[in-house]
Amino acid sequence: MKRLALLCSLLLLAGSLTAKPKWHEKYRFDRFTVAERECIVIHPTGEKNGRWVVRPAFLGAFPSVDERMLALGFTVAYCDVTHEYANPQSKRDFEQFYHEARRRYQLHEKFIIEGFSRGGFFALSYAIDHPEQIEKIYLDAPVCDLESWPSKRDEKLYRDAERRWAEGGGDLKEGHDYPIRHFEQIRKAGIPLIVCYGAVDELVPYAENFGRIAAVRHRPMRIIRKADCGHHPHSLEQPRKIVRFLKHRR
Repeated sequence: MKRLALLCSLLLLAGSLTAKPKWHEKYRFDRFTVAERECIVIHPTGEKNGRWVVRPAFLGAFPSVDERMLALGFTVAYCDVTHEYANPQSKRDFEQFYHEARRRYQLHEKFIIEGFSRGGFFALSYAIDHPEQIEKIYLDAPVCDLESWPSKRDEKLYRDAERRWAEGGGDLKEGHDYPIRHFEQIRKAGIPLIVCYGAVDELVPYAENFGRIAAVRHRPMRIIRKADCGHHPHSLEQPRKIVRFLKHRR
């Protein structure tokens, strides 16, 4: 019940700037805007180590890893580009957030980017464009081709993605599989990557998405297959494997 209450509070928080920020009472929240986007920084209770984990979408959803990272002295941050599908302007806004967060909180030059579902599309796309900023990548059931999701499964959302790309200075026809076509940039940079996926995910099928990347000879890369799991739940309830991968320095 305690975890459920925490999750509900965070989901409400992520939805609106007018909402009163709520987290477990031991954490301190800072909120600000960059390029009219909601940004949140959550501070660990103990000594900060300067390292940070950033979500571009779905703050508070399935937070087991974030809670552990906070306990280890990491800062957890969020810049809301949830519904932007990694269009060019949203990536420029996110880079502006990166510089502002570092200026405000003396954070390390490189951060761990964490992407669930459509957040994975943004995480990979941003890492491709800015590998020098990325320490590690953590993904769960990531969308890697917008022709897989939402195109085949939600026509309304796909039209929204087309509109967002047009407004953001790009063409979705050129960018729908950006993480797959340009993954070589991540491989060249040697960025450690860990991916979880549900073996029976029908919403964002692994074979149509990260499965098309997995064959690339990338090191280090760890893939965790969750048998009998669909698109949800994301992450692991006992996330020791993920935390161990993320916390150790490159």
